[in-house]
Amino acid sequence: MDQPPADPDVAAPAVRSVLVKGCLNGSRRRAEHVAVPITAGELAAEGRRAVAAGAGALHVHPRWRDESETLDPQACAEVVRECRRACPGVPVGLSTGAWIESDPPRRIALIERWTILPDFVSVNFSEPGAVDLCHFLSRWRIGIEAGLWAVADAEAFVASGLAKRCLRVLLEPREEEPDLAIATGGAIHAILDRHGVMLPRLLHGEGPAAWPVLDAAVAHGDDIRAGFEDMLLLPDGRRAQSNAELVEEAVRMVRARLGTG
Repeated sequence: MDQPPADPDVAAPAVRSVLVKGCLNGSRRRAEHVAVPITAGELAAEGRRAVAAGAGALHVHPRWRDESETLDPQACAEVVRECRRACPGVPVGLSTGAWIESDPPRRIALIERWTILPDFVSVNFSEPGAVDLCHFLSRWRIGIEAGLWAVADAEAFVASGLAKRCLRVLLEPREEEPDLAIATGGAIHAILDRHGVMLPRLLHGEGPAAWPVLDAAVAHGDDIRAGFEDMLLLPDGRRAQSNAELVEEAVRMVRARLGTG
């Protein structure tokens, strides 16, 4: 998808060998953190600051003002448009999670009405309708991030034959205990390796596992993500003030691990 020229006022990603994606809101609500961005304008502003901190891509969940998530064409168009205005040249991705729209045919019908297409979307292989959705997205030339939460998802992904149509694989262990999450990530890696899936891989965790999994991902050579969707705390236990602060810390960890800072 064509992108407008880069804005000289937006800093280039600080780390080029590892993609650091900013995951700005996810399913978080303001009750969890007052700074969680909800509106298109808030997401755009947070995105711009995250990019300045080193994010090379953005993952956002469009919301209504009551904070509920949506795949509504108008809401999604507004979010993608505003994020692109704030961060020219930076890929913007959305979620297609079943908790947003649980009926697979209706989910496709909503996406079919999108007027401004994101650069990529995540598709969870643990959810009904994932394969059909990927075929649809491929025809529309929307990049696909295959979300694999567990070993069974990795096996289903390999069996689908869709690897050649995807942009990257998301390894997304759900365990909050760090050692268990890292082990699940390793098991998913092993399946992908065994079947010769050579797509870029992004490994991330949630809650207490977020930072240990991020460190393991960098050590393994994976891409990573940081932001309020995955974590509210910094590695030292302090509450983060913004997505940019979380992205900045992730970039610092990458530099420390790779010896580039």
